[in-house]
Amino acid sequence: MKDEDEKPQVKLFLQKLIRQAETDVAYAQLVELIFQALEFLEKRGLSHSIREFFTTSIRSDSLYSIRVVKELENHPPLLEFRVNWRGVGAFRAIFFRYMDDDVEVLVFTQAVLKNASFSLAFEQIVKVSEKQYLAFIKSPEKYILTEGDDLDE
Repeated sequence: MKDEDEKPQVKLFLQKLIRQAETDVAYAQLVELIFQALEFLEKRGLSHSIREFFTTSIRSDSLYSIRVVKELENHPPLLEFRVNWRGVGAFRAIFFRYMDDDVEVLVFTQAVLKNASFSLAFEQIVKVSEKQYLAFIKSPEKYILTEGDDLDE
């Protein structure tokens, strides 16, 4: 979802991480895990991703495991997409679920990289996401791309 400045913040944040990954091995590992976890979420679905752990091998002898989706307490219906990597931090993207007829759409609003359990930046993106959710619910047709729209904007 685009922010109030008409920018797709999560997409731009991911692009920034990808650029950093080109020269930093730790960021490269984080980015790889983010996209694997997104694929897990897409294939397994939201309800499974909330309950079950995403697990993947990161080296020939190591496993990485995390619950990639968490409900945000005190902020329903917002959800948190989560991937952590030592040396980089904790990638967090806020999103919510929307049903468009019989199609489940996950609407990502804001993302941040945390370096501590409590993060003021994270709290701020939650507040922005709550406002984005309310705007979306008022007029979902403004935000849902349909055939013919520029899907790669």
